[in-house]
Amino acid sequence: MQALIKRILNKEGHTIIEAIISLIVLLVLASVISLLIPPLQKQPNSTQFEESGLFFSMLGKEVREGIAIEVKNNGLYITQPSGDVLSFTKYHSLIRKQVNGLGHEVWVQNIQEMEIDSLSETSLRVRLRDSKGKEYMRVFRRLN
Repeated sequence: MQALIKRILNKEGHTIIEAIISLIVLLVLASVISLLIPPLQKQPNSTQFEESGLFFSMLGKEVREGIAIEVKNNGLYITQPSGDVLSFTKYHSLIRKQVNGLGHEVWVQNIQEMEIDSLSETSLRVRLRDSKGKEYMRVFRRLN
């Protein structure tokens, strides 16, 4: 038994220098790995893509809730059950919403072109082209 205790007490451990060197090596490896991981991750969609998607979603809600839809001068006019008329028009590089011709609520930014086509009495197509030339399109159908 005494021989075992003597053997354990005489065993050498790590010095503080070895611990510091191990910690430095670990930190260097961790920093190099963190630089390699971002290129492997999927790149997120552009904010313009997300903003256009949100615009189409909100516009779809307005189209479904409206009682009448009219396309004139490349603008979309939706009559609400309350009698208010919502207009969606391009203004400089924005698409804005107005209620009864008043106000200025920006719905999409950085838009080069907006094209609205009435396909039938119950459907319409909206195309957007952003400032980088990327196109977004959605078709809306109303159920009577």
